[in-house]
Amino acid sequence: MPRERIAMTEAEVAVFLAGKRRAVVGLRGSDGGPDVEPVTFAYVGGEATFQVSRDESAHRRLIADDRVVCSVEEFPSYAQIKGVALHGRAVVVVESDAVVTFRLDVARVESFDFGKIKR
Repeated sequence: MPRERIAMTEAEVAVFLAGKRRAVVGLRGSDGGPDVEPVTFAYVGGEATFQVSRDESAHRRLIADDRVVCSVEEFPSYAQIKGVALHGRAVVVVESDAVVTFRLDVARVESFDFGKIKR
């Protein structure tokens, strides 16, 4: 039996991301293994950005290796789980004394919406 298609359309992804303010960014940890950091997230005009604290470990690791995956999800119930993973590179766009804002140069988008599963 073929697998059900539960990916979101490009328009659905844009609407979903525009309503989110928190995400998790996956990056290379200090030991070389994978690590994740919660971040403040924004999606405006088709561009995804996120912020981390300046001079904290996530900031230093992103400067050392800009490859990331940014995961945005919601799960009010099992049947309503939705998520988008943006794979790409983090580019510094704004720096202040406290916060660094990165833009995501997205190479690949993966999405899922369990609400599309036929029951």
